[in-house]
Amino acid sequence: MNWLIPLKRLVFLPTINKWCQLPYPNHKKGCPNYNNPKRLDCPPRARRIQGFFDIEKPLYFVHSEFDLESHVKRMKDRHSNWSERQCKCVLYWQGTSRRQLKKRVNEVFDDLDVNYVCHCPEGRGLNVYATARANGLYLDRIRDLKIVRHIALLGTLKW
Repeated sequence: MNWLIPLKRLVFLPTINKWCQLPYPNHKKGCPNYNNPKRLDCPPRARRIQGFFDIEKPLYFVHSEFDLESHVKRMKDRHSNWSERQCKCVLYWQGTSRRQLKKRVNEVFDDLDVNYVCHCPEGRGLNVYATARANGLYLDRIRDLKIVRHIALLGTLKW
């Protein structure tokens, strides 16, 4: 299970949830989930990891793996007139990656000493890229994305 990673080191960045407000194509104000009352894992409503999880107890990353490079090639073969951006569109692959993540979380959740899954740890102030790297998981940068990994943080809530 190389998709289950016990975390030995966490990397926090106080301003990381500001990333949610950075503009990206078709979202000039950033992520539409920012300040959404239905999304309690998203800023600014989300409590910081340190105030939410008991960080003295074991924490884990579980991640999916989706081969975006192969997907883009398949889409180009099927739709020769599509642009690179159309071939990478999340509508055609994100559900597959998230289903795999959910399946993997369900597979290990009861065997670990945890009681909560956070699907948006960056919204709680965790630098996911740096934490992954510090624990041996190397994530592709967006500009070089070949393998997509959705990441969930598993841990024990602070009571």
